[in-house]
Amino acid sequence: MDDQSHCSPFSTGIEDESLHVIPAPTGKKRIPVKCDGERPCTRCQKLEKQCVFFEIPKDPVSERIEGVESEVQYLRKQLDEMRELFKQSRSQPSPKSQPTHSPNQHRDRQQQVRHESACASPGTHYPHPQHHPQDEFSSVPVPSSAGYPNGHQYQRSMPGSLPALSPNETSARPIYASNHIITRPPKRKRSGFEIRDEPITDFIDKGLITLECAVSYFNTFFGGCDRYIPIFDPQYDTFDSIRSRSSILLNAICAIGCMVETRSGGSMSDLLHAELKRWMNVIIQNKELNCLESVQAMLVVACYSAERSLILSFATRMALDLELHEAFDELIQRLALQNEDMAYALPNQMFEEERALMWNARTWFGLLVLEHIFRVDGGKPPGIRLKGNVRRCRVLLSHPSSTILDLRLFSQVELNILRANVGDALGGKTSLDGQSIADYVHDMKIELDLWFDDWLRIIESCVAAAEEKPSLLVALRVQKCWAEMMLNCKALRSMGVENVAAMSTTERTILLTAKASARRHLRLIIADPDFYLAKLRYAMDFVWAKCAFSFLLLLKLSRLIPERDEEHQELLEQGNRLVDELTKAGASGTQSGAGNIYLQILKVSIEKYGRALMETQQPSSDGPTVTSPFWELFDAQADLQWFVPEQFVSEWDFPGLNLFYFPTAWQDFFGDFSLAM
Repeated sequence: MDDQSHCSPFSTGIEDESLHVIPAPTGKKRIPVKCDGERPCTRCQKLEKQCVFFEIPKDPVSERIEGVESEVQYLRKQLDEMRELFKQSRSQPSPKSQPTHSPNQHRDRQQQVRHESACASPGTHYPHPQHHPQDEFSSVPVPSSAGYPNGHQYQRSMPGSLPALSPNETSARPIYASNHIITRPPKRKRSGFEIRDEPITDFIDKGLITLECAVSYFNTFFGGCDRYIPIFDPQYDTFDSIRSRSSILLNAICAIGCMVETRSGGSMSDLLHAELKRWMNVIIQNKELNCLESVQAMLVVACYSAERSLILSFATRMALDLELHEAFDELIQRLALQNEDMAYALPNQMFEEERALMWNARTWFGLLVLEHIFRVDGGKPPGIRLKGNVRRCRVLLSHPSSTILDLRLFSQVELNILRANVGDALGGKTSLDGQSIADYVHDMKIELDLWFDDWLRIIESCVAAAEEKPSLLVALRVQKCWAEMMLNCKALRSMGVENVAAMSTTERTILLTAKASARRHLRLIIADPDFYLAKLRYAMDFVWAKCAFSFLLLLKLSRLIPERDEEHQELLEQGNRLVDELTKAGASGTQSGAGNIYLQILKVSIEKYGRALMETQQPSSDGPTVTSPFWELFDAQADLQWFVPEQFVSEWDFPGLNLFYFPTAWQDFFGDFSLAM
């Protein structure tokens, strides 16, 4: 009997409201007769009576589940047949023994398959899998990895109110043909709007610059800018290769190279940047232009643009759409499966695949470094968080496609992850007390020492990095000093103390440690300017901001907590030397539109410090004095003490410039109190 209907509990020729019976012969008792489930039932046939049937309405949920079961079983049968055919085609030794089909026959079979799949719409029946012949899909081989043997893909499309069926339950339940299958949403109507797909033209084809100028700007960029954006492969990212792959990336590189080469910017640099912004709008709004090179172009622009955080967010969104963040994990899994012999003798196809994964991973890590820098030092909202051990990235250094600049990239990845952890722990909502903050600073100092020792050993043991080794080592030491200085300054800010005179012993120790880090930072960058300061002409404004801030902080701390009489004159001489070296490097080469603002901050800081120093050393009318009372030095001291450039407030989140000295005891204030110059 059909499962959609049922016979009444009792069969009879006359329908009663309470009981259905078969009339007995005359003089006999009326005996209730159960229905045997047939239609008509066997007893009614023997008695030549008419069965009265009524259908029990089915549960809509059960109907949907049955429809899903039928659909899944039908598709599973198709995939099994295709998989078996694919295995047979691979096992045959010669292509001559395989049946051949003309292109038209092959296309007709594929259209037939697509037609049958498309017919699985509401209101259609999914017949039993046995009703489909074996040879229906003989010309459409499908690899086994494309199948879904457990039907999980269909569980995602089931309504939320339906229970998900396990593979065993799905195969054990009977399959029924049903007129009610899962209702699919109707096709979306064609929108009346579209995004214009405007082709991007490079500066050369547009006639803005000549080929010779483009090559010169390109070489200038890769002469130093790529050290601060280590996301490129020198062997692969050549001029011809980039021009053939991405016009927007070539335009970004040429625009930055022109800005560095012309030093003061000029009309050509402004023209190229205006044109570059126009094309940046195109790739941001057009999803069809999402690619690795577009992400790299946005990273380049973000490093040298005032809208750095906004452009970086667009680059992050595009990188996530391209799944660049998955390249590192996939590459790690591949390297883990390879033994040491295969690591340097990969098949050509595998090597190219891993090389592409390396490009994606390198770009993603470059994005990660910039995101953490702008987050920790620029106040950008948190975006990316790395889960797991950050030291895993060192494994990529042994890959055949690794470059020398990967040493710089991966060391910065580890360092900025540590700095991000410091920012989270010592942020404005920290729950740590003073002693807990001091203990945390001590623990993080150990972590920074371990990071520095590891990478110092890695760089010194790298034979291929002999040419870049001096610059890499100087940059490594400078980054460590900067990290320690920011760690101690953020700890003081978390403790909530600004007046040096009111600091406890622990707080004063942290302040002295920050001052020592700032002094080492200054000595490192001026000790051998060819390996650091001379390279700043290629650097982004963040590097310039660090130099200006660290020196200004050192000047302030030398006034707040003086140590030696010779210290002040020594700082003045070192500051003048720093300004001279930065002037030679060409500060305005990377300060498009804003001028060499950070060089000006350095000059103003030295001028204020020198004026305060001259007033303290100027002899009075009664005779020479080494120190002067506090109120006589108030103007010069206040001028330097309250000097906080706007850039260190609105653009960068550098703590420490708000520290001041004010005596806590009135007798000290009205007495002959001085700063012990």
